[in-house]
Amino acid sequence: MDALCFKLKSRYSPAIITRLNSKIIGIEFANSEGSIVIQKGTNSGRFTVSYPALILQPNGNKKCEQTTSNNILEEGLFWILNQINTNGWVMPEC
Repeated sequence: MDALCFKLKSRYSPAIITRLNSKIIGIEFANSEGSIVIQKGTNSGRFTVSYPALILQPNGNKKCEQTTSNNILEEGLFWILNQINTNGWVMPEC
């Protein structure tokens, strides 16, 4: 997690990136609707990520909810973080 924490700080400064313990990293982007928690997965190179996502409801309304994804590879993790850094949340797939 040390290497990941270094990559995160290099890519996403001035976001607040905190090592909560040896297996968990917390991130707060200034424009985000919520915080991001990255946990080292049980499989090597995989992560569990909790993050804000924009959810489309059946009635057409949109709602920001905290979402959790499991078994995420590092590339997917950075895709999620780029979405949040750009939009404040992960955009829905259309």
